[in-house]
Amino acid sequence: MSGRPTPIFLALGSVLTGLGMLFLPTVGFAQNPLSRAFDLERRGSYAQAAELYKSVLKDRPAEIAALLGLERSLTPINRLSELVPAVRAAIAANPAALPVYAIGIRTYAAANLLDSLPHLVDQWSSVAPGDETPYREWAAAALQRRDRPMARRAYQLARERLRKPDALAAEIAQLAVVEEDWLTASREWARAVRQLPGYRSTAIATLGAAPERARGEILKVLDKEPGPDAARIAVDLRARWGDPVGAFEALLKVLPPNAPQQVDALQAFLEIARTETTPTYQLAQARALEAIADRWAGAGQRARFRLDAARAYVAAGDRPAARRMLTQIAGDTSSGPAVTAGATATLIELLVREGKTEEAAAQLDHYQGALSVDDYLRLRRAIAARIAQGGDLRRAEGLLATDSGVEGLALRGRLRLYAGDLKGTTELWKQAGPFAGSRDEATARSVILALIQPLPGDTLAPLGRAFRMLDSGDTVGAAKALEQVGRDLPAAGGRADMMLFAGRLYAASGDVEPAERLLHAAVLKEAPNTAAAALLELGRMFIAQGRPADAAQVLERMILEYPASALVPQGRRLLDQAKGAVPRT
Repeated sequence: MSGRPTPIFLALGSVLTGLGMLFLPTVGFAQNPLSRAFDLERRGSYAQAAELYKSVLKDRPAEIAALLGLERSLTPINRLSELVPAVRAAIAANPAALPVYAIGIRTYAAANLLDSLPHLVDQWSSVAPGDETPYREWAAAALQRRDRPMARRAYQLARERLRKPDALAAEIAQLAVVEEDWLTASREWARAVRQLPGYRSTAIATLGAAPERARGEILKVLDKEPGPDAARIAVDLRARWGDPVGAFEALLKVLPPNAPQQVDALQAFLEIARTETTPTYQLAQARALEAIADRWAGAGQRARFRLDAARAYVAAGDRPAARRMLTQIAGDTSSGPAVTAGATATLIELLVREGKTEEAAAQLDHYQGALSVDDYLRLRRAIAARIAQGGDLRRAEGLLATDSGVEGLALRGRLRLYAGDLKGTTELWKQAGPFAGSRDEATARSVILALIQPLPGDTLAPLGRAFRMLDSGDTVGAAKALEQVGRDLPAAGGRADMMLFAGRLYAASGDVEPAERLLHAAVLKEAPNTAAAALLELGRMFIAQGRPADAAQVLERMILEYPASALVPQGRRLLDQAKGAVPRT
């Protein structure tokens, strides 16, 4: 084989040479000190990077990239004071270079050359007259050192020298919030938002954290400020601080002039009102939704807003307003079928709540075709329940005759209970199973089944009348009726359970004396499980009344006399609470 390379080795050598060139720095990169300094800085070699940046500044003292790099490199090694000569040289070389002054303020503050800061700010201001930035940077450097008096001095000088009474309003407001000077913060945020509406969310967030004692004065300050911006801040704060209806009324006075902007403002208020579910907030939601509907251009969406308003009015307890909304939907021919069906269902629900069962039944028959099958059955059950609570069990059961779903079976079992038919109630509720209705409804059925199972016989009309009173809203009347039923029962045949149930109803109504009497009456040796539950209930009630000694007495009795009860662990915890060993929950 000759010593000359073959063509294939020549080609391979060319490729390898080309690949090697890709990994070698270019001549320009190798000779660029700024690039080398940045690379050293990136690797954490701050001292070496600083020396390279300084070498650049010797030739080009106003090189901003080198000044910034030197600042970054000197900061982590606590040698920032070495930047001072470079800053002075840069200003001398190019007094019009504004970024140099910002670097200088940070450097002077870090180097503790505080007396030099005003002169540097004056130099900057002479180059950029009317600019707030020099004073903002000065104050920021002061706040970095937690020097609030110096920051306030910077803000004050800005307003005096620039002759702008609203200069740096946002910065002054934030400083006032830190110092809990809420009145100053309110005035300054109002000024800041007038200049730049984007500050509004920050103003609301910071002022919203004010303590309750300061809230009234904050609202007074905002009410005195000119223009709608401060008023809008006050609206949001009122809504957040528990007065959503007053906030809504105040908002109506400061709405923008055109409808789209008004809708935007109302929807923003609606988002705040939806953060709570109390009747007051529900009422504010309803009024906002109605106001949006009145200003909305599209007919279909307008009807939906009115439907939502009607539901919110119902939740707030303002049924006349809800009916007004639903009537407007019905009278609007442009409302879609889905909205009409929703409005119809809501109207029938409202009529049922008001006890107008005949009108509700008539509306249900009239609009049956507009309702979904599920809504129709749900509303028919609600009407049947109301009719049964009124005493017409035969008509109510007739409405449910064809309802074979688990919800219908559960309600039919309830109607059998109203009739005192214990056997029929038990059979229908077993068919319905534990998943009919809500969890609370299923739990209530389980409690009642446990109550009626030990009763002698298959019927007990007085018990049915008592439960009909309970479901009609007469809790005290139901408790009295159940007490009488219990007194007529044998000790081993359900008397203790009936007394416990009636006692709990009295306690829920706040009627303490009969509750205590019946709970004591439920403590029978013939029913040990019920006796333990009654003593536990007494202990819980006594603790709530602030009677720890009485609570301790009944709980100790429960633990000693019924040690096998599954309720003993709860009794021990309550006993510790009564004795002050653990906090109340």
